[in-house]
Amino acid sequence: MLSIQNVLLILDQELDNQVAIKRAMQICKEQNANLFITTYIYNHACEEGSLTDLDLRHDLKALLLEKSQQWAEDLIQEYYLPKDTPLSICWCDHAYQSVIDNSQEHSFDLVIKAAAKHHSILDRVMQHQDWNLLKLCPAPVLLVKEKPAWESRNLLASIDATSLDNAHKTINEHICEFAELLNTDRLYDLHLANSYPMMSLTLASLPDTPIPEDLQQYVVTQHEDACDLIAQKYNIPSDQLHIREGEPEEVITTVASEIDADAIIIGILPEDGVQSIILGSTVEHVLDACNCDILAIKPQDGVIDIEAN
Repeated sequence: MLSIQNVLLILDQELDNQVAIKRAMQICKEQNANLFITTYIYNHACEEGSLTDLDLRHDLKALLLEKSQQWAEDLIQEYYLPKDTPLSICWCDHAYQSVIDNSQEHSFDLVIKAAAKHHSILDRVMQHQDWNLLKLCPAPVLLVKEKPAWESRNLLASIDATSLDNAHKTINEHICEFAELLNTDRLYDLHLANSYPMMSLTLASLPDTPIPEDLQQYVVTQHEDACDLIAQKYNIPSDQLHIREGEPEEVITTVASEIDADAIIIGILPEDGVQSIILGSTVEHVLDACNCDILAIKPQDGVIDIEAN
């Protein structure tokens, strides 16, 4: 039996709107999960090598932690959360580090945070808290947009159905497992999105290569058959399969808009280097383009089988 038991909500003090709180409350209610809350604060002036006065550094750090504690407690009260909701204030400058710090005492099946807005490439490079969280968080991450509570009742799982490498196969399984888990009580309609390339464009750079007339149809059939197998395994109706031609981010964005998706469940393979920050990955392009929540899953992520523990 699969289960989401512990959910960690990250409160980002840099954001004006803490939209993730209501989403965390909704998911915890539907999943009967335990909610934990954390926020993080850091100031380099409090570290050795900055201010020469040791007492001043300690006092400043204590003041910042106290203010963060009060800020978080006020939010808990504002949203009528139980006063005994576990709350931690982490001294760190990265959201993912606050998850790691909290994971020393509890394991989390889902981490939830409000998404930061990226209006340009510069934003993506300079405001990279969400980027680092997606890559380095030791659990699946749900980034929450300003769309109201999940009222459309449509979830969109994005997969690469024909991929043969183990990482993508594993991600596909985890994506569908999470989607199925979120729909435990059949509260949502689960849709599946899969993209395939236009072969004439793919082979355009090889002018001397003969292109079989039926190659495009062969590719389409391969994707349809692979999606059908996944749909059968996870009980997804055929009219909720969206197998489209185009780049993955374009297909995902279009389908999400058409069905008014509440959330997109998508896989991420972490990439290194400056180029990956500037160009981004499929999940980040989708995050920037869509107004619904994004649940990002890495190959090592997976919900807990409580009967196996």
